[in-house]
Amino acid sequence: MPRIGQVRRPLRLLALIGFFLYSAFLLVAVARGIDERYQWDFKSHYCAAHVHKLGLNFYDEPYLRHYCSPDASQYYSYTPLSIWFFRFFNLFPFGTAYYLFLALKALALAALFVVWIRVFLEKEADPGFFVFSLLAFNGALFLDLRAGNVSLLEQVGLWIGLAFLLKKKPALFSLCVVLVATFKVVPLVFLALLLFLGGKKKAWYFGGSLLVFAAVHGLSFVLNPFLGKEFIRVFFSMLRETRGITNPSSFLWLQDIVESSSLSLFGGQAPRLLGFGIWAAVAGLIVFLTWKAFSRLRKSPGGDSAKAAIYLFCLAYALLMPRFKDYSYVLLLVPAYFALKKYAAGMGRLFLFGLAALSVAENSSLPGFQVVFGYLWNYIPLFTAAVFWGLYLRHAFRPPGAPSPSSPAT
Repeated sequence: MPRIGQVRRPLRLLALIGFFLYSAFLLVAVARGIDERYQWDFKSHYCAAHVHKLGLNFYDEPYLRHYCSPDASQYYSYTPLSIWFFRFFNLFPFGTAYYLFLALKALALAALFVVWIRVFLEKEADPGFFVFSLLAFNGALFLDLRAGNVSLLEQVGLWIGLAFLLKKKPALFSLCVVLVATFKVVPLVFLALLLFLGGKKKAWYFGGSLLVFAAVHGLSFVLNPFLGKEFIRVFFSMLRETRGITNPSSFLWLQDIVESSSLSLFGGQAPRLLGFGIWAAVAGLIVFLTWKAFSRLRKSPGGDSAKAAIYLFCLAYALLMPRFKDYSYVLLLVPAYFALKKYAAGMGRLFLFGLAALSVAENSSLPGFQVVFGYLWNYIPLFTAAVFWGLYLRHAFRPPGAPSPSSPAT
C-alpha cells in the first residue's frame, strides 16, 4: 500500500498543473475576446488617453464615444495624474495595446501568487489555495481579467507594501500605498495600518505619507483646476453606479433594502439620508468591533498576530467601502483562505470553502425567488466576506489559552 505522503505528492502536482492550464485558458479567452468587448475598462481608459493627447476633457464621456468608439461607455474615474500611465499604451495601436495590457496583468497575477505564498500564507499554502483563488468570491480573479481594470496592478503594489510592513519597513510600505492610491485614491485608507503596526515613528510615516500624496496631487489640481473639479465630480458620481453582483458593497445593499422597503410599506421613496444613516451606523459598529479585535491581536503572543491584524483590516475595508466592485474581492483571497486553514476545522472548513466558491446565477424563474436573488444572492460576496470577518473577530476575542478550532483534538 502506498503511503499517504506518496499519494499526496502526485495529487498536488495534478492540482497545480490543472490550475496553470485553466489559468492559461482564462487568459486565452480574454485575449480572444478583443472583439467581444472584454477588457472594456482598458478600452475606455485607452480612449481617455487619446482624448487627453488631443488636449480635451477625458472625464467627459461624449468625447470618449465621439473620438474613440460608441462602445466606450465606461467613464474615466481615476486621478488626473494617472492618465499618463495609459498614455504609454497610446503609443501602440489598440490591438497591440490590448495584448500588452493583458500580458502586464498576467505578470501581475504571477507576482501576486509569489508574494502571497512566500510571505503571507507560507505553511498554509497548498494546492487548495490555487483552486480557491480561481473560484472564490464569484471568480473575482477572472472578473478582473475580463474587465481590464487596473485593480490587479493595485493589488500587487498593495501586497508588496503589506509585506514591507510585516518586515518592519514602514517607509517602503507607505511608498507602495501612495503609489497604488494614485489611481483610485481610496487605498490610502491602508495607511491606517501604520497606526497599529508601524513602530515608534508611525505617526510621522502616516502624516508624511498623506502630505506627500496631497502635495503631488494638489499640485496637479493647481496646474489644471478644471480637471481637478471634473475628477471630484466623477469620483462622487460612482456611488450611483449599478448595484448588485457587479458592485456588491454594504452601502448599496442597504440602499436597496431601504428603497424597496419604503416602496412596499409606504408607496414612496425613502429620504436619501435614511439609507446613509443606517450605513453609517453599521459602519460604526464594524469599525468599533474591528478596533477592539485589533487591540486584542496586538497583545497576542502568537507569531501570526500581525498577519491576522492585516487580514482583519482587509475584510473590514471590504465591508466598509461604499463602492466595492466584484473584482475588488481579489483583496480577500488570502485573508479568507488563511481563516479557513487557521480558524475553521472539519465540516465548517468545507462549508466555508463551498460558500466562498459559489457562483451567482443570472436569474431564477421560480416565483418569489426574485427577492432572494435580488437582495441576497446578488450580494453573496459581501455576506461571505462578513462571515470571514466574523471568524477573525471570534479568534481575537477567544479566551487566553483556548485552543484554535483548527487545532487537533487531544
